[in-house]
Amino acid sequence: MHIVLSAFPEPDGGTTLTDGTIVIGIGNRFRRDDGVGPAVSDEIAARAVAGVRVVTTADDPTALLESWGSAARALVIDAAVCEDSMPGRIRRWSVSDLEAMPAVSTHALGLAQTAALGQALGRMPAELVIFTVDTADTRDGVGLTPAVAAAVPKLVEAVMAELTQAADYRM
Repeated sequence: MHIVLSAFPEPDGGTTLTDGTIVIGIGNRFRRDDGVGPAVSDEIAARAVAGVRVVTTADDPTALLESWGSAARALVIDAAVCEDSMPGRIRRWSVSDLEAMPAVSTHALGLAQTAALGQALGRMPAELVIFTVDTADTRDGVGLTPAVAAAVPKLVEAVMAELTQAADYRM
């Protein structure tokens, strides 16, 4: 009998991240404001920050767990729908906030539930930061509503500040 460890490549042909940072934009560009995660991750990717991998994903929890599971730090951006919604409002969440986090995702399995699954499976980054943006319209269609589009540059700067803060901390 032979036991083979790490016999398969990582998803997307990547390598295992054990100390890197990943930025994940969640959403569907063809559901109006649900495309805010990909819009922000596109902007971060264009900046080509050293040591930062940027990905986008629809709403597949397994893809999310695979993307962040071996990272030291994950920054996740997603659209939010909640009772007290204010289109364009940006909120920052950490793992300690997950129990209090309302069911804000536009997807079947929200980020709080995905993180709980990740914790149970041992597929969590050492640090997880979630940014949500309240939406106005997640119906079929292309393009963000004005309030959500106006939040994109602010959110890009918030993510960049998190990345800079992490780089300063390592120095």
